[in-house]
Parts: sequence; C-alpha cells; structure tokens
Amino acid sequence: MPSSPARRLSPLHYEPAARLPGISSRLSTLGPSSRPVCLPCALPATLLSPIPPHLMMYGPHPGHTPDAAESSSGKRKRKARDKHSDDDDDGSPVEATHPSSSKALELKKRSKTARACDSCRSRKIRCDIIADSDPPSCQHCKQYHFDCTFFLPITETRFKKKRTEEDEKPANASSEPPRESSVLGPTSTAHLLHSTASIPSRLYETYDSRHHQTFEVSKSGDGLVRVEKPTLTEQQMSVPKPVDLHIEPQLVEQLLNAYFTDVAPILPVITLAELVALSSPPPILLYSMCLVAAARREVPQAVFDQIRYATNAIIKSEEVLSTPSLANVQALLILCMTGDGHSQFVPNALSALWVRLGAAIRMAQDLGLHRAELVKANDIELRRRVWGACLISDRWSSLVYGFPYMIDVHDCDVRLPSSGDSKDAYVDELVRLSVIGGRVMKTIYSPSGLTHVTDEMLHRLLSDIETWKTNLPEELRFNGAGSSQSAGILHLLYTSVCMIFWRVFMRISYSCPEHLKFALTIEQWSVLIQLTGDCIDWLDEHERVYDVWLLVAYAATSCAFVQYHTWVRRQDPQAVARLRKLRDCVRRWEASISPDHMSARRKTAEIITLLFEATQGPQLPLERPALNPTGGVKNKAPPTLEYKPDPTRPGSGVFVAQKDTKVEMDGITPGTIVHEGEPQSSPVQKTDAGMVNLTPLPTPGGPANVNPAMNLRQHPGQVQVMNVLDGNAQTSNNLADYAMTDTTFLEGIPGGMFDWGQWDSFFQRINHGATQAGQ
Repeated sequence: MPSSPARRLSPLHYEPAARLPGISSRLSTLGPSSRPVCLPCALPATLLSPIPPHLMMYGPHPGHTPDAAESSSGKRKRKARDKHSDDDDDGSPVEATHPSSSKALELKKRSKTARACDSCRSRKIRCDIIADSDPPSCQHCKQYHFDCTFFLPITETRFKKKRTEEDEKPANASSEPPRESSVLGPTSTAHLLHSTASIPSRLYETYDSRHHQTFEVSKSGDGLVRVEKPTLTEQQMSVPKPVDLHIEPQLVEQLLNAYFTDVAPILPVITLAELVALSSPPPILLYSMCLVAAARREVPQAVFDQIRYATNAIIKSEEVLSTPSLANVQALLILCMTGDGHSQFVPNALSALWVRLGAAIRMAQDLGLHRAELVKANDIELRRRVWGACLISDRWSSLVYGFPYMIDVHDCDVRLPSSGDSKDAYVDELVRLSVIGGRVMKTIYSPSGLTHVTDEMLHRLLSDIETWKTNLPEELRFNGAGSSQSAGILHLLYTSVCMIFWRVFMRISYSCPEHLKFALTIEQWSVLIQLTGDCIDWLDEHERVYDVWLLVAYAATSCAFVQYHTWVRRQDPQAVARLRKLRDCVRRWEASISPDHMSARRKTAEIITLLFEATQGPQLPLERPALNPTGGVKNKAPPTLEYKPDPTRPGSGVFVAQKDTKVEMDGITPGTIVHEGEPQSSPVQKTDAGMVNLTPLPTPGGPANVNPAMNLRQHPGQVQVMNVLDGNAQTSNNLADYAMTDTTFLEGIPGGMFDWGQWDSFFQRINHGATQAGQ
C-alpha cells in the first residue's frame, strides 16, 4: 500500500505543569539511576524490575531469506517438480519422453517461467514475465496495477479457495509441520472484504498474500477467513536488537498524564484519584497505561517497543493471566484497547489480545464483579465501572473478530456504572449500545445466521437500535463534525452497529431465507450513507481518536465499505470524496509513524486505501463474492442495474435493469424497475425465541441494571439486597426493607421427606397463590 514517507519525530516534550498530583512528587525523588527504572512510583527498583537484563527485544520482521539448508531443500523440491510435473505454472503437464527426445524436453523447460509471481500463483494462472523489465513484472500484474512480488515462499502463496467437503491431499505436501493459524468470523473486516457483493476478488488478492490470509468455504458459500501465523523459525529470523530498559521517570509521568487526558475518557477503567490512592501500584497496571498512551502518533517507536517488551515480560514473569485481582483485570482491559501492544507480529498480536481479554473477563467473574455488590463493599463504583468495561470490550472485540461473546447479561445482577449520575452518562450509553451490538451479533451472525430468525425479531431489534439513539441525553447527541469526543464516538459506534445490521438485507446483492420479508429499502440505505459520511467528517476533525482504540479503526473501515458500495451502485461522486477524506485521514496517521510501526493498525488502514484506490480507475466487473455474509444468506450473481434518484423524495430512487440482466437476475428484462427492498410493514409473524437470546434494552431514567431482567419488579417479596449504597438509596435504618423476602413462603412445609399428604397440601397452596397473583 503506498504511503507517505515517515517523518522523524523529536523527543517527547515534557510539561511540568501537567504533572499528576501525588505521583509527580514521588517521581522526582527517584532521580537518575544506573539500573533500569521500570515504573515511576515509590516502589523499590528491585521490585519494579522483574525483567531479566539479558532478554532482548526483536525488531521488525524482515523479508523471508532462506538459509543454506532451505536453499538446498528448495533445489531438491524443484527437481522433483520438474520430474513429475505436478506444479507447472502454466498448468500443462510434461509427459514422460524417451531419452532420444531429451532435447525437446529441455527446450520446453527453457520456455517456462521458472517462478510465478505471488499474485499469479495465488490465482493459479499463467505468469508471463515482461522481458527486460526491472524490477521483474508480469503482464497480469501490470494490467491490474498489482505489486508484482516474488519474495514469499511458494507454500505461502497458495491462498486459494478450499472446499471443506473435499479431502484431497495437496500435490506438493511439505514435510514441514503445518503452520498455526487463527480464524476470523463474519463481522471481521477481512470477512467483510471477502463477502461484500460490490468488491471484486482482484482487489484483495495481493492484500491476502501480504497478510497470509486464505478462506475456507463450503459449496453453499459459507466459510471463514484463516490467517496463518509466522513459524517459530521465522520469528527467530527477526533481527534482534538490545533494549535499554531504563525509562526516565519524567517520560513515564508524561505517558500517565497522556493516558488520563487522551485514553481514559474513551474507555474509563481507572480514575486518577484511584491511582493516586494506591500506595504501591502494581507494575502491570502502570505499564499498561503507559503502553496504550505510547500508541499515540507523537510517541517515538523506540519508546513503544521498550514498554511493550517490558509489559509482555511482566505478564509472563508475574503470571498475570492466572492471578485474579482487580488490578490485573484493569491492566488487561487497558491493554486490549490496542492490538499492537501484544506482539510485533500481527496474527500473534490479535490472538493474544483475544486470549487476554478472555482472561480478564474470567478474572472479573471470579472476583464477583458481575454479581450484586456486597453491602459492606466500599468500592462499588469501581467494581461497576470495571465490569462495564468488561462488557463493552467483550461485545466490541467479538464484533471486530467475528467471534461469540463471553458475557450473558442474564447471568449478571450488577448495576450500570454510573447509577444515574449524569457525569457518567457516556459509560452508561456505551454499555447499552454494546448490549444491542451483541444482540445483532447473536441474532444475525451466529452460525445459523438468519435461518431461525423471524421478521418480528428483526423489527424489535431495529426498534431498540433506534430507541437507543432517540433516548440519548442532550449532551451526548451528535451535532456534526464539531460534536464532542464522547458524542462522536457513540455516533461512530452506533453507525457501525447499523451497518452490520443492514448489510445482509441488501436483496439486490443477497438472497435471504424465504420465510423473511424484512428488507433494506433505498431510503434506509440513503440514511446509512449519510450516517457514515457524517462519521467520516467527524473523524477528519478528531483524527487523534484513531491512534488508540482499535474499535475506532474498525468503525471507520465499516464506513468505508458503505461509501464504496454506494459508489459502485450509484456512481455517486460524493461517496468518492468521502472515501478520499477518510484515506487522507489515515495517511496522515501513517506519515507520522515509522513504516514498520503499528502493523496491526496498518492492516486495517490498508483496506480503507484499497477501497478508495479502486474508485480511481475503470470499475472492475462485478462478480459473485467468495463468501456469504452469514448463515442462511446467499450471494447473488451481480445484476447490471443503473440507479435513478427520485428528485421529489430526498434519498429515494430506483434501480433500472440494463442489458444482460435477464441472464444475471431471474426473469428481469432490460428496462424493469427494481426496488432495493420493500416497504416494511408492521410485523405479523409470531416470534420464536429459539436459538436467539433477545435482551430488552434497559429503560433510560428507570432502574439501570446491566441485566434488564433485574429491572422488573413484578413479584412482591423479591429480594433487593443489591445497590444499598447507591447515592439515592434510603437511609441505612431501612436496610431491612431492602432485604424483603416472602416470609410466608415456607409456612406449612412438610416436616418429613415422605409425608406425601402434607406435600400435596403445600403445593396446592403455592399454586393457588400463583393463580391469584396472575389474575
């Protein structure tokens, strides 16, 4: 991906006026030291330096350079291929010949290309190298403006579509052990790229090869994206460099200031007052805050690398992932805001983020953060906030990866973080939106997809999405590019939820199960176009939020998908202008850091640039996507349609069928008007809960439990011991009123297990009482 040359940044500027109260004084007493200073608080350096001094940190992963053994092995394999002709680049077999015809065979070998380029080998097509080209390039790559590369090993360039039903042994099975890999689900950016109906496969062939991506797909079109991880040998081939573990106290203080200024407001996990109150902050907690703050564009890469190395060393040496504590939960939640902090290799980094987030959630459950607060607890707000951050991170990371989430809110009875405090309304609304996003995942993108979903379920889910937006407090409402950071982030994530919800119902591109009538109309798609355009305008004014939280990069990419699809379907020049603006925003971030820095973030940024550059040349022919968007939804052959806007109704219009459409779309002849979707009518089908867990939205202004079922107060005598220490709770002398129980429930219980007559009388009394209550 082309990028502007990186500019070298000057050392961090230290501002004494921004010192943290209570911490800066302790930092100033440390002074210069000849031994490593890992953390800036009043802890002895021996306690804060669990990293062995002999460890090294590895630099960027260079191009693959086989050693002597690999070279000799490669020669033997090439001879075997020439002998058996099982991997010819042009696909033509070389038949066995008599010795007398050896000269003809030699001439045939000379006419072949010795090594196909990465792109041609991935597509298994003939690679015609252009004579006298420097650097070498082939006709195919020149025609489609691909990067013609030859640096990847042959085994890594076979990114072809694999049929899961076919159990065929590869023709060139390697003796090396198989590579480890991870998978990405239907809402990940990689899967969106491979399943969007308007994106031809030629656009992402080189992208797949560069990031070691392939996809496994069944005959029905359902499948997953698989990402190969580097082998241990390849990781060890990285050029090592020594690490100076000495981190100046002033630098750490500045990073902590930056964390509370730029990072903590995005995802509140710990407050400044809580940190200052800790007499001995755990090393992993401080390192995590410094590392995420160091992910900002103005921090030199060397600083980020040093802190990343130290953080990962502490996680291993201190057994952070297996030691439940509130500080460890907070540290892992903070670390999981960015992917690049977990490893320098992108597949390893993203896998580590997912695993560490899971460990944080399990620790939080082990500590009881998901249950009602104890009456004697004095850190209720802290516990609520940390559990809210767990739920937010769980839902959105699941969306980014396309994986199932871990937390079921029906297993919780903890309140929302703010308990009605208006100053924390942002966190409350983010939790509510996260719950809705989880419902979209569960309803539409589970393995069964839309197979067991009804129209009523979808109408109810859409209603809750819109209700969330309608009930936003005035200070959190989006008002254009000048909106506050909190309002802008909420609007960006809301738009991402809308995009994920609507994309499978574009019936021009996809076929939904026959029992569903729910569809996306042109007017609704126009609203989504406006939403994503507003988000791009806001990001252009607040581009610094792109530096830290991986969710922002994900949501920005989802906006790019909408604008690209709009350009393909409507040839809208405004969509191209918005894509350019988003591309420029990303490029400014890229230009401010080193080319080998933040590789995980760059992987997402490449998609945005890829989509924009696809709008600059002739439009490539549309083709059926490689993957279905979700279970039960199948891709259609792309019809040739021309969009005609309706000037009488803004955002409305029709698609008119063009030539050859009769072949591409069943029964539709040229000139036929095609409406994208049908006007939605009120739901008439009866809901069948089935496999879908529908969670009601917590009512704003009412009881605000994370579990909405706990808001119901229908049955007298329900136990209400939770939330006694709320600010709006009554005085402590009414504590007995909060611990209400139905004391008559156990009256008349039989004294013996086998006294059947008394048991019958007991259950008759209960059933009679339940019947009266129902009336």
